Amino acid sequence: MRMFLKIFIISTFFLSCSKKENNKINNQNMYEKVIAPTNRNVEYDFIQHGKIRNENAPMGDMLSRLWTHFGKPENILFEGYTYNIKDKNTGLVFMVSFGASGPAYHAEKKDIDKLRPIIISFEKFLDSSYNADCEIEVDTDFGIYLCGAKNGVPYDREK
Repeated sequence: MRMFLKIFIISTFFLSCSKKENNKINNQNMYEKVIAPTNRNVEYDFIQHGKIRNENAPMGDMLSRLWTHFGKPENILFEGYTYNIKDKNTGLVFMVSFGASGPAYHAEKKDIDKLRPIIISFEKFLDSSYNADCEIEVDTDFGIYLCGAKNGVPYDREK
């Protein structure tokens, strides 16, 4: 009976780990970074603010979580950066930005209502992401800041 119990416990542990890993892979396949179209005049409207996960380094934390899956931002702007992300299930595209007012999501007006539940899922996706080592320089009203993460620890600091 003891042998059966040990085998059951070990099997349950490995199956649990396998399911978590498969879930992580599936989540990564839900979104992809895309280049913003340059051949048409598209105006994006605000959808909602994003979650601040680290009060001490909000810009570096968001950046390093995004970098984990999508690499360097498409644009580095005054006081922030942007990524254009496509939901693979629907084909809808939204912009993730970090600016003076914090993290935010934007999209074409016609897609906003369809994107609201996708943004909620994307926020959960970021919650489960780790902080990749990365760094960008961001020009602000207060000077140039280095934002990113080193050894999994996010930072925002003056250059």
